[in-house]
Amino acid sequence: MKVFIPFWMTVLSCVSLISFQSCSEGGSQVNEPRSDESDAMLPASESTQGADADRKVDVSVAASDLHAFVGMDTLEIIASNLDSYFQSTNDGDWDQLMRHFPLHKRSDTAFTNSSKRALQMWWENGVRNRTEMAEILYASPAALDGDQQVVLLNMKLKHIVEFHPFYTGTNPSGMKGMVESNYGKGNATYFEDPLAEGDSLPFRYWEINGLNRIWAVSHVDSSHWCFLPPNFNEGGAANMMSSDAMVQGLRHRRANDPTASK
Repeated sequence: MKVFIPFWMTVLSCVSLISFQSCSEGGSQVNEPRSDESDAMLPASESTQGADADRKVDVSVAASDLHAFVGMDTLEIIASNLDSYFQSTNDGDWDQLMRHFPLHKRSDTAFTNSSKRALQMWWENGVRNRTEMAEILYASPAALDGDQQVVLLNMKLKHIVEFHPFYTGTNPSGMKGMVESNYGKGNATYFEDPLAEGDSLPFRYWEINGLNRIWAVSHVDSSHWCFLPPNFNEGGAANMMSSDAMVQGLRHRRANDPTASK
């Protein structure tokens, strides 16, 4: 079984957007939701109130400890587009989400429609993503890459991969390897809520807290920014960016981002 998760979009030849694949890795320890921490650090099911607040994202640029090598005006536009990108995932707004995919590299209607169908299928089957917050800490210089500009971002991220009670696929507790391959080793913790009356399965989720990278790309004739996961080139999408632009961004981060070794 393949689980389509829109947060990190990786293009494959036969399907459109995929982040996680089921694996045979052993199950992880289940953690009960915590009750002794501040609201900001509580699990997703406890940290917000109401349906609207539950799915609202907060994207910001660090007020201190910021290492940005693009102009602040550009960085604020990138942050605004990143907010829209995450919010569209939170809301299941696939039309808006696809506006933040670099369609200048692949713009055929069949690809777009199949992507949206795949995303909607997993949403309806109970697999959903919710980003609570992202704080940009580092931005590389904008590299000219053919018809686009490329900026590598590093950020603090709080993100939830939700498995609702009506999700009946592979047990998510065994997905630790997949989650960490997308969000960083040591950044993810698995939780299960108490079984609600009338449900046969509990609400289950992976909570990600830690540093994450993402690529921001924009056509040279546009100020609209799109986004690619750090490992996009591993899933058949290497044509989205040249290896020279990727290496340039990664080298700059290693030399100029104090968190690069974390």
